[in-house]
Amino acid sequence: MATLSSAGISGSGLDETMIAKLVALQRQSLVPLQQRASVLDSKISTFGQIKSLMSTLQDAATSLADADTWRLANATSSNAAVSVSVTDSNALPGASVITVEKLARSQSVATGVMGANTQFGAGKLTITMGRWNETGTQFSNPGTPLEIDIAAGAKLEDVVQAINSKGAGVVASVLKDAQGERLVLRSRETGADAGFTVAASGDASLSPLAFNGAATTGSVAQYAQNAKATVNGIQVESTTNEFKQTVPGLSITVNQETTAPVTLTVSSDTEGMKKKIQAFMDAYNALNDTLANSTKYDAESKVAGVLQGDSTTVGLSNSLRSVVSGTVDGAADTLKRLSDMGIQIQKGGKMAFGTTASDKTKLEAALKDPTALSKMFSATGVDGQPNTQGLAARMKDFTRKALEFEGTFDTKSKSLQELKKSNGKSQDRVNDQADALEKRLRAQYASLDAKMGGYSSLSAYMNQQVAQWNR
Repeated sequence: MATLSSAGISGSGLDETMIAKLVALQRQSLVPLQQRASVLDSKISTFGQIKSLMSTLQDAATSLADADTWRLANATSSNAAVSVSVTDSNALPGASVITVEKLARSQSVATGVMGANTQFGAGKLTITMGRWNETGTQFSNPGTPLEIDIAAGAKLEDVVQAINSKGAGVVASVLKDAQGERLVLRSRETGADAGFTVAASGDASLSPLAFNGAATTGSVAQYAQNAKATVNGIQVESTTNEFKQTVPGLSITVNQETTAPVTLTVSSDTEGMKKKIQAFMDAYNALNDTLANSTKYDAESKVAGVLQGDSTTVGLSNSLRSVVSGTVDGAADTLKRLSDMGIQIQKGGKMAFGTTASDKTKLEAALKDPTALSKMFSATGVDGQPNTQGLAARMKDFTRKALEFEGTFDTKSKSLQELKKSNGKSQDRVNDQADALEKRLRAQYASLDAKMGGYSSLSAYMNQQVAQWNR
């Protein structure tokens, strides 16, 4: 009689690899779900990239939609004695003439020469800030006096430390040379009101440190003064060497007195405007290319873009191009559309500065007319008449609506995330079903294994008995 035997589990002869094969077969339905999940991840990633590019375009459009962009200016000076810079959009093209009579300076006082080991008795120094006339004979506009205690036995270095530690309106230092030492006091600020007096009380040894007008024998005094200049025939003053907004939109710094008038020239910053236009075009082209690549079908490689056929993406692409391809009603006759300034919409929707001589001429002419450019790009328009709105203002509104909460990107992102979530649940169901099948099969195989084990024992016993009978 044949025996029941084969390689298997528990020595019963059952082949357990069949369980793994059946479970693997059950999990085959995961493959299309996982492929779908990968596609969804690619779509989510691509939409994130498109959203980022849309945000960049919004920033560039916002810049062009700002009327101040078209008032960008450069300022130059005919002489290094006067420097000038543009501070805001109030600077208007034109020329101003300036002469510099005086530079702003602080008050500086140096005492007479003293011995290196000079010591002072106890007393006080009282410093009062105010204004001296040019000859040092009249002091006005006095501030609150500041008293500084000087200890007995103090040297010049100790006096300096005592003054500087009080945070007074003056800075003290010691000037040393072959003759000896001097106490030097200088006002912290420049301007006529940065003058000061120094009164000494207490021990008589402090009196050489006092200053109350004209310099004494051996001492030196420089009086504080305002910068004085004449701008376009008008005399002006400043406590510093900088004149802010004396000419609207300009900061003028005087570096030295002049013997002849200096001309300050303000002109439109055409290069700055061109860079902002280029930034807008670059942002637009980057977004346009990404939208195009994600929706196209490559016939040669037979590979479709990750968002091919997606209505939201196609709609964005079409809307984006329609914004920049329109005209601006109410703008200057010579500047109503991009082509009027030499910018061409190429195949595929990209923008580029034209390369023909005509396009280059148009661009240069447009940059020389900032007012017309402002109308074409930044005009706010008339309610109910969208064609009167500037191109950049339109793009600013378009990108804002797409990016805002519950806008195009928010809605699409939620939709894709819901699909990803649903896909994840479907994968979980397949895995749960496979796990349940494996559990059920193992239970069935365990039961069958036990029975087969019993049959094997019975078979061995019967074979033994037959062998005995045959004897």
